[in-house]
Amino acid sequence: MALGTTSAALRPHRRSRGAQAVALMLSLLEPAPAAADNPGRATARREDRAPRLFPRPRSVHKRPETVRLPAAVTVVRGASTDAGALAVVEEVLHDAGVRAVGRSDDHAPVRDRFVVHVGGHQENGATADVLSALGVQGAETMAAEGYVLAVGAGRDGRRHIVLSGADPTGTYYAAQTLRRLVRGPKLRGTVIRDWPSLSRRGVVDVSRSSPWSHQRRLADLAWLGGHKVNAYYYAPADAPCRGPEGRSPFPPGELARIAELVGHARAHHVEFGYVLSPGRPGDCALGELTAKAAALRNIGVHSFVVAFDDLGGGRRDGAVGTEPRAMAHAQARLANALSAGCAGHPGAAPVQIAPTAYEGPGQDAYMRGLAQELDPDIAVLWSAGSAVSASRSGRATAREVFGRRVLVRDWDPAGGTPGGLSLGPYAGHGPGLAEEALGLVTVPPPRAPRIALSGFADYAWNDGDYDPERSWSAALDELTGGDEAATDALRAFADIHRTGGTTVRQGGELAAVVSEFRRSGHTAPLRKALRAVHEAPAVLRDRLRDPAFLADTGPWLDAAEACGEAALAALESTTARSTHRHAAAGEPHPSPVPLVEPARSFTEPGSDAAVPVECGPVLAEFVVASLEMTSLRPVPGGTGAEARRPRPGRTGETRPLADGGA
Repeated sequence: MALGTTSAALRPHRRSRGAQAVALMLSLLEPAPAAADNPGRATARREDRAPRLFPRPRSVHKRPETVRLPAAVTVVRGASTDAGALAVVEEVLHDAGVRAVGRSDDHAPVRDRFVVHVGGHQENGATADVLSALGVQGAETMAAEGYVLAVGAGRDGRRHIVLSGADPTGTYYAAQTLRRLVRGPKLRGTVIRDWPSLSRRGVVDVSRSSPWSHQRRLADLAWLGGHKVNAYYYAPADAPCRGPEGRSPFPPGELARIAELVGHARAHHVEFGYVLSPGRPGDCALGELTAKAAALRNIGVHSFVVAFDDLGGGRRDGAVGTEPRAMAHAQARLANALSAGCAGHPGAAPVQIAPTAYEGPGQDAYMRGLAQELDPDIAVLWSAGSAVSASRSGRATAREVFGRRVLVRDWDPAGGTPGGLSLGPYAGHGPGLAEEALGLVTVPPPRAPRIALSGFADYAWNDGDYDPERSWSAALDELTGGDEAATDALRAFADIHRTGGTTVRQGGELAAVVSEFRRSGHTAPLRKALRAVHEAPAVLRDRLRDPAFLADTGPWLDAAEACGEAALAALESTTARSTHRHAAAGEPHPSPVPLVEPARSFTEPGSDAAVPVECGPVLAEFVVASLEMTSLRPVPGGTGAEARRPRPGRTGETRPLADGGA
């Protein structure tokens, strides 16, 4: 059961003197953690909190030597060395304390004792000799996007950092790994050999309920490239195939904005894909669809998805194309024609199709009809419609039906509920997905903090060595920039929003503490955990340097603060009653303390009235219990709307309980 509320809804209208005394004693006896005493200043980093290298590389080999970056470093690059990789490398060197970074081409003699070589065998003619001096095999035989990153002292007497990609994208990914490896001027000798599990790793931007801003999309494209996600699908809401009276279907300025996104994506080695939604057969003529695709090709878009997945197959309302075979024939004809029109253009990627989510007795006829007529070069974007889509048996069936490996699509990387807040780890599909699928694509919800997306990137890059908990910890540490206090607060807050589908129940870590409390009756661990939840929002607002995260989660931060406060009061009231009951019966204490099971839930809309703000079922048990206690029950006839203490940095206004009272 989920509890949805904001601070005002859970703040008591009036407290008894006993409850006030309990709160006062708690505040005196158990002060807040010292980490919050120095707001937003210290950024203590614990190197053992989470793995530095993320997504997790295939192979990391430590060498015995240690090298130190000097004040001046020369970067050697070839004429075709990736510009993005060069920019990242130079930024990393400057951040590590290098004051002067010079450039030299791969044919010029280098006299410096410390040299950074950027570019694989296709980009930099000097890389092979340097790797040989280090005794390291190059990336020539690696698959696309693979790379070698080597740090050490060579047989030539020089110290080297070498970034050698199997292709320019691999070199760019080597630079991103270097960014995570370097934490200062002192470096341990290291050789990393790395390549992706899945050739396509993509995120769909479905901007229907809460459109992302243009600036946010630009920032997200850079983030995706930095996490080795190589595909981005732009799916504008209700984009028509035709404009009014034959004019362009794109709003004024839209093509210019898309062109900027395309260029930004290319710079970060992310393929920009555009999702075309023709609707039902007859809604969009072939000529209109191809004209729209041509306009997009003119600004650099070379990847297209024809999306039929939102049609609601299986209807029998007499509309054109709802008969299974007729629908399959019309969709295949449209996709085949688009594929043929794109094939002759330089840089064109295979067209992808998202089939209709057909349900009912016509499903088999629709799928097999589509498979029979679909061009074999077209990739199928397959989803079973669940949070972590398409089980292994479902993927095998799709592969058998379509005669090709499919792209697997997830609807939410953390398996959350529609409209909710998903901060849990990415569940993954287990090892071996790359052997069954062409790639993996995820559709994050509108409010999609990057925690689960980090896990998605980690899994898609190296599915054979993916650990959800390890990846989750790394994502939390990355979001806070290593600030220990902020990471602890984020962990407490994210834990109660672990709506993790096939991973763990919501509130995984808190749930374990609750279970122990019920078993033993010991209150100290639970009180500590609840206090952490209650104080987490204030710490995050004070120390987290991510305005987008704070804006997206604002109502939930309010709710967590209030739920934590109510849960602490519920704990004191419950244990006090239990102590009194056992004392009256002559029984020893502590003893197991069964909490009141919630018989109802409370929901309250956030800024969007259709979106419930939830605290999660674990806290709900305490909050509902607290509302049953006399000390926390609102005054008869009160709405609860009058009681809210103003606090700086809070979102929203005072809101009453959704049902009007307790």
